Amino acid sequence: MIPEERSLPLFPLNTVLFPGATMPLQIFEERYRRMLQDCLNEDSRLGIVLIKEGKEVGETATPHAVGTIAQIIQVKEVETSGRYFISITGENRFIIKDIIKQEPYLTAVVEILQESEDAVPPQLLTDLENTLDQYRSLLVGLDGGWSRKSKPIEPTDTATLSYRVGDLLQMTLSQKQALLEESSAPVRIGSELKLLHKDIETLKREVSQEFLRKFSSH
Repeated sequence: MIPEERSLPLFPLNTVLFPGATMPLQIFEERYRRMLQDCLNEDSRLGIVLIKEGKEVGETATPHAVGTIAQIIQVKEVETSGRYFISITGENRFIIKDIIKQEPYLTAVVEILQESEDAVPPQLLTDLENTLDQYRSLLVGLDGGWSRKSKPIEPTDTATLSYRVGDLLQMTLSQKQALLEESSAPVRIGSELKLLHKDIETLKREVSQEFLRKFSSH
């Protein structure tokens, strides 16, 4: 069990990791090779945080305050280059309480964030299911294909569901970060529905234009 507060090495990136999502990473800078070894010597966990200011490579970047604890699940070293290819899986969200070390890599005291226990209205889940079906169909249609109706959403863990949807959607990093920082699954799903509806209108136009282009070429 992860304690409510703990010390955690931080890995600032130009990406957002949601709880439950899996992500591949390349590690090649000396400081992060050292961080990887330190993590593997402890509990194989590090913090993934979106960069607020700065870059991934070079000087230490300033991260957003809320990130996701990631567990390292696979490591492969490329001996000829000194690179590591790793796979991580998101666990709990956290908020940075205090930066306790800057060099050779960021280390912070973080507090584990708990999910709210707000119930998700059944109608909201139904709306999400129907909207996701439409979204997927349009994506497939854009490639000239067809897809059958997906299986109904199981509302057993709405927080996990909301993160999966967030990982699926194509949106800006700031939008993803806002979803990550939201502690209420109903509010998070409501925000995702708004983004889905906006994307659907764009996809409808793109599918229509593609259809007209193919029709006019014959």
